Amino acid sequence: MGRGKGILAVTAFAIAFGLTSAVSSGGLLVNAPSPTTLDQGIGPVTTGPFVTLEERPGEAYVIRDRVTEGSGFGEPLDGRFSRRRHLSYFGQLTDAHITDEESPARVEFLDPVGGAFTSAWRPAEALGPFEVKAMIEQLNRVADASPNRGPDQAPKRMDFVMNTGDVVDNQQFNEVLWKRQLLEGGTVKPGSGVDPAPEIGKNPLCPAGLEIKDANDPAAYTGVQDIEDWAQGTPGYFYDPNQPAPFGPDTEKINPYRSLPSWPGLMDRAQQPLQSPGVKVPSYVMTGNHDGLVQGNAAATAVFNRLATGCLKPMNDDQRNSGINYQPLFDLIVNPTLTIQGVLDLYADNPDLFVGVPPDPNRRLISKKSFKRVFQSGKDPRGHGFNLVDRAELKASDGTAAYYSFAPRRGMRAIVLDTVTDGGRILASSSGNIDSPQFAWLERELRRATRNNEIAVVFSHHPISSLTADVPDEEAPSCAEVDPKLAVGCDADPRISTPIKLAADATALMHRYPHAVAWIAGHTHQNRIRPYTAPEGKSGFWSIETSSLADAPKQARLLDLFDNRDGNLSLMTTLINHQAPLSAPPAGTPASGMSDAELAALSRVLSFNDSQRSVGSGEGTPTDRNTDLLIVDPRRDEPTLYPWNPRPARVKLKAGRSATVTVRVTNEGRSSTRATRLAVKAKGRGLKVRAPRRISGLEVGKTTTVRLRIKAKRKTRGKRSLTITVAGRSISVPVKIRR
Repeated sequence: MGRGKGILAVTAFAIAFGLTSAVSSGGLLVNAPSPTTLDQGIGPVTTGPFVTLEERPGEAYVIRDRVTEGSGFGEPLDGRFSRRRHLSYFGQLTDAHITDEESPARVEFLDPVGGAFTSAWRPAEALGPFEVKAMIEQLNRVADASPNRGPDQAPKRMDFVMNTGDVVDNQQFNEVLWKRQLLEGGTVKPGSGVDPAPEIGKNPLCPAGLEIKDANDPAAYTGVQDIEDWAQGTPGYFYDPNQPAPFGPDTEKINPYRSLPSWPGLMDRAQQPLQSPGVKVPSYVMTGNHDGLVQGNAAATAVFNRLATGCLKPMNDDQRNSGINYQPLFDLIVNPTLTIQGVLDLYADNPDLFVGVPPDPNRRLISKKSFKRVFQSGKDPRGHGFNLVDRAELKASDGTAAYYSFAPRRGMRAIVLDTVTDGGRILASSSGNIDSPQFAWLERELRRATRNNEIAVVFSHHPISSLTADVPDEEAPSCAEVDPKLAVGCDADPRISTPIKLAADATALMHRYPHAVAWIAGHTHQNRIRPYTAPEGKSGFWSIETSSLADAPKQARLLDLFDNRDGNLSLMTTLINHQAPLSAPPAGTPASGMSDAELAALSRVLSFNDSQRSVGSGEGTPTDRNTDLLIVDPRRDEPTLYPWNPRPARVKLKAGRSATVTVRVTNEGRSSTRATRLAVKAKGRGLKVRAPRRISGLEVGKTTTVRLRIKAKRKTRGKRSLTITVAGRSISVPVKIRR
């Protein structure tokens, strides 16, 4: 079997990019990673307390098939590289967690507790926008040519990039806006905080008499990573780049970052604007638990909303340093009946648990409708996917439905889910679920893909294994019972969510529709690929999870779907690192002069030095990284013709006159199915249409042009539609007829 040939198709690509220098708007990338991990990897140098990074050898593809995974999966038959045909090439970017690290709605004080709270704070979180920019630059480098080619070696352009949720960290308007701006390109201003004077005494959580740190310079960084902002003495748990080691080496105080270098002014530099190039292919977005819940867990009550936009920021060091127990703060935020007065009472009793910070109305928490609206109000005509939501689902859900499907290529269907647990039960709702109305829609989409003989790929934030939150949406208060402008975490969907669908339900549904070959997700911050074999052992699908951009190793994934034209499909997965240099700027370098690329490099290094990071926790094994995933082609062995690209796209003609319309028709069928004598039909009210009767002899992957002659009847006026149908699939062309 041709197992040794997998890397041949990428050799020229790897050599072409190699380790050459590249110039970016952020500076000279003298040791920038090559576009894919086929050619170059990245790993930590583990000697010394401060972990640095080094180049690692690239990794070839690992074949996973029926031999390695059991029946239900495909075979890598000899000669497939000379036969195969590209069905789609796309990218996955996941868990960016764009963070307003100054926000009072953060719960950094829980990070020292560990356990379930280890993602409450990250030492590099302020640099996230610069790292997203660096990954967009890398995605753009590979957008024009997949690392895998077909037999003709013609470059395959990327169809789209899918952002599989947790695009932001804390459900805030400003975070969501920054993410959209990064995706679309242009200026991004990642700092927050405004003049507090108008809010003091007016915003209930900006009480009179509160000392506001940085009140005279709200654009400066204010938060846990600036020792001078703390109320209770000298903290040590949180990394301050100005003073990484406030305690001596022999102290019993907790100071996990005492060995990290100092980069003076880094936190203020992180608030400065940057220019994003934007993703140069269509980019799609879905909701993750951090996009739809406060800190990925709680429904956004009116009190949480007031806290986010106010001046009282909860802050506590590791209690072994501060001597102050975090429990009163924790008890407060998990209290389902939390009130503003409750926050003020705790502040009065324990003032050292809070710091006054500049407020910002743009930190407001946003509903799912508003989350969609931010992306719909940008430059993208698809609204990054949310303009594609089915109208019937929108109407039935009162505008809250955030799931959709589209066909990025003829013969393929991408199905995008919303797996956020809208009930918002703390410590349960970080996991996902699917409510009953969406589950019924998902089955209809899978049925449609099967009927149309399409390959289906399902995308969601949570992988199937994380669909474990049996929490109905109705646990959040009804929007009819609260002010939905403040309590944005209310349940606005009038439909009943129960019975909630979980992992076993989703697995069984996928197995009922073998045309669905993969479920692609994020959430776990790990590279992991697992096979799901159907009970009868004749089919299956692949679950693909990709590590986050928030935690090491900070990667994205490229995916190529091939028809091997021998009864098997290949789904090839390739990891990429972002374009920033491997090395951080030298210790002591003033951050004020650092380029955007250097900030992204520093962010990656800091993530590998996160004190709570388990070595290798996100990288996965070689079988989870660069892979050739074989699966039996589930499509029926029949010609599958698609009409497309009508010219002109809109027809204008006078009554009684004629025009010519052409449409391209492609056979996207399986294997070697040849189209023979397939009917062409065309019709339009008020139109006379002359079209060829049949298409014959169209091989798989080939395209022909069908020419039609239309004539407007003499008494016809106004707008009409020409419908062209080939082998059961239709395309419509608007026609405007005038006198």
